[in-house]
Amino acid sequence: MNPSIRLLAPVFSLSAFAFLLFGVDAMAEQATDRLRRLSFWLGLIGSVVTALLLVAPSADLGPHIFGRQMLIWDGLSYFLSWIAVLTLFFVILLSERYREFTGMRLSAYFGLLLLSTSGLILLSSANDFLMIFLSIELFGVPAFILTGYLRHKERSSEAAIKFFLIGAFSSAMLAYGISIIYGLIGSTSLVQLHQSLPLLQDKAPLAMLIVFFLIVSFGFKIALVPFHMWVPDVFEGAPTPIAAFVSVAPKIAGAAIAVRVLGLALNPSSLGVLNVVAVLAVLTMTIANIIGLQQTNVVRLLAYSSIAHMGYLLLGLVASSTMGLSSVYIYGWVYLFMNLGAFAVVICLGNETGSNDLSSYAGLAKRAPFVSALLVLFLISLAGLPPTAGFVAKFFVLSAAFQSHWTWLVLAASANSVISIGYYFKILHAMYFQKPVDETPIKMPMSTRFTLAATSFFTLFLGIFPQIYLVKSQSLAESSQIRAISAPVSIAEMAPAAPATPEAAVQP
Repeated sequence: MNPSIRLLAPVFSLSAFAFLLFGVDAMAEQATDRLRRLSFWLGLIGSVVTALLLVAPSADLGPHIFGRQMLIWDGLSYFLSWIAVLTLFFVILLSERYREFTGMRLSAYFGLLLLSTSGLILLSSANDFLMIFLSIELFGVPAFILTGYLRHKERSSEAAIKFFLIGAFSSAMLAYGISIIYGLIGSTSLVQLHQSLPLLQDKAPLAMLIVFFLIVSFGFKIALVPFHMWVPDVFEGAPTPIAAFVSVAPKIAGAAIAVRVLGLALNPSSLGVLNVVAVLAVLTMTIANIIGLQQTNVVRLLAYSSIAHMGYLLLGLVASSTMGLSSVYIYGWVYLFMNLGAFAVVICLGNETGSNDLSSYAGLAKRAPFVSALLVLFLISLAGLPPTAGFVAKFFVLSAAFQSHWTWLVLAASANSVISIGYYFKILHAMYFQKPVDETPIKMPMSTRFTLAATSFFTLFLGIFPQIYLVKSQSLAESSQIRAISAPVSIAEMAPAAPATPEAAVQP
């Protein structure tokens, strides 16, 4: 088999299942339970098949360049592809019994989810600015439609418009930056950009302009302060499963591309890139945590939490080392499980009460003690407290930054972790120390039970036995170095496909 086709097989798989779902939606005359079940299983099977087709890179042999040198498969691509596919898998599970989807046909919904994920996989493998731009649009257009999928809700339509306008503006900024790059070096390739660093240093004003447009564009994608304004409204207005999807996959994708472009292709120690990113990281953590303390809607609270966590994740980029890149992998993987676990509880309770206000969590420990205990686990992990995976993730990004002599940044991140405990424990206080308005037991569908079981297992497991993932993240980081980009390997030399189950994904 042609190596390029083998590496593009996950994208082909997602696209094929997506268009199959679009065909099912076009032929269906009305929404029925049978149609919903068929759509659900097609989406779920599509995500599992895609996971089976992912190829593990080799740290010894370096990355594989393909697609006329516009795509690359390395540790960064492999890591983010798993993040995207697992996020898709869990969001499909959480969408099955979502209350506001009652009576709606979901074939197109699941198809758009799969198509958007295919854009994320291409984005993670992009080795050229044109491919980055096209991949962002392939993700962004379906995500914009999914954000406004509840057409009968005014807030959902408003969220979709805001998401669209912000996406269009950030894409325009990226396109302008790409045009300057092409005019300066005569190419849009990341490899050519890396080889032209001496020219960029000679043309410092233009180089700074390029960095400005790139940071603004990526800042909007991953919601860095002051480019975060769209996130709370989009999270609150979109269907909650889509808020969960947007909270993980595209932000990790944007962070990964920032690592590939700003951390690998460009020399991060020159042009003032690291100082700018460090300041943005501190602003993002501080402002998001302070505003998060004032929130009374749990979805908006998790929105500001997701913004703050992007600030912590950027510490790995600022560290500018193999350990820093490895800590980004660890943080992204851990964030996937603890954040989606928290959203699973929010969706479960929202289905029962029809509200995401903090007041609806009053006395939840009496109504659903098991669900409350799991939410405590996820919130403790998000706060970065032991013995959870969140503590391990924060420890390693802080260690990477400290070893690179960013002491003031470590102190700022540590202080912000303490601040974040305040708004996470607001939810805990409501659950355990307030009287319940309703003592009716909470019902959970099997798909939500499975999601909670998987996310809680990894949130604890990676906190107690982190060494299992440390070895894997280190090898992935070593295979993502730009120095190895000139020596692509054949597909036959790469490892066999990774297993599709989340449990097996963390095996070394």
